[in-house]
Amino acid sequence: MASDLDSFLATMVTDSRVPLARAVAVARERYGFEARAVRLTGERDENFKLCVADGSAYVLKIANASEEPAVGDLLTAALRHVEKRDPGFPCPRVVPARGGGSCVRFVDERGVERTARVLTYLPGRLLGATARSRAQRAACGRIAGRLANALRGFDHPGAYRAMVWDLRHVSQLHRLLEQLPECPYRPAAASLLERVVPEIEERLPRLRQQVVHNDLNPLNILVSPADEACVTGVIDFGDLTHTALIADVAVTAAELLPNECRATPSACESIREVAGGYHESVPLQPQERAALAPLVAARLVTNLVVQEWHRHRNPAGGHYAALDPAFAGARLEIARGLLQEEGAL
Repeated sequence: MASDLDSFLATMVTDSRVPLARAVAVARERYGFEARAVRLTGERDENFKLCVADGSAYVLKIANASEEPAVGDLLTAALRHVEKRDPGFPCPRVVPARGGGSCVRFVDERGVERTARVLTYLPGRLLGATARSRAQRAACGRIAGRLANALRGFDHPGAYRAMVWDLRHVSQLHRLLEQLPECPYRPAAASLLERVVPEIEERLPRLRQQVVHNDLNPLNILVSPADEACVTGVIDFGDLTHTALIADVAVTAAELLPNECRATPSACESIREVAGGYHESVPLQPQERAALAPLVAARLVTNLVVQEWHRHRNPAGGHYAALDPAFAGARLEIARGLLQEEGAL
């Protein structure tokens, strides 16, 4: 487990940045696009929006040099599976390279071989830039459940990698905390992990398992500008993993807690709205519902620890902003409250 997780963590450390001009050249030479490139953010991949003269747009994704090829292939296979199972599902489509392949290999400026792939670009407004509402959270739950249905039956070797974002491996956060001696949230996070890890390790293996998106956060969900409660797209399948189905619900619910949420009762209401929408698409079992509170608590702690670790290891990167102390403290307090009021969900 330790060595597997180390492989994943290596992909979270910035190694080199491909210049915009090189991204444009890869798109032109390997995909036939004459495009202008705009750099996008990314935790592990380097991402570029390709704007073509005819008005079409695409995303060029260049994998971290440390990433195993099977992980990139997982993304391609999953998107094609979803397209086959639910052709109308609003997610990116894989764009074939000139030779017909789903990805290309090229040598970067350091002489290191890299993998790149192109996906269609989905228009819409990022949920993170919208006003939150109950209807919106329910709609996000429904689209998450619809995606889980589309992924049902999908399997791939890359989905079994150890990754720090998979709540099955929440115990591994202790390792990251050890590398953050000056983190102000370290004692509180460690204390919460001591409580939540045994519950998750005891419950999760007995619950339904499948490949899930595992990262439906406000930057990965698109909504209609005309109706912000209407979900129009789901992007960024980089955290796909084979885990407990209810973990996908917990991740979505944790990520969609309103920023102004400061108390456990209001957090529980928000979580129930997401879970209720999910339940409409995928009926949840009683034992899954019972595991929801500790899983949401675990995700809240994971967010704080991983973001601090990522900033520590990538001081020049800008993917994660510094955490506001009041916000972080409120999230930890909500996590504690969820462990005390488990039956509320």
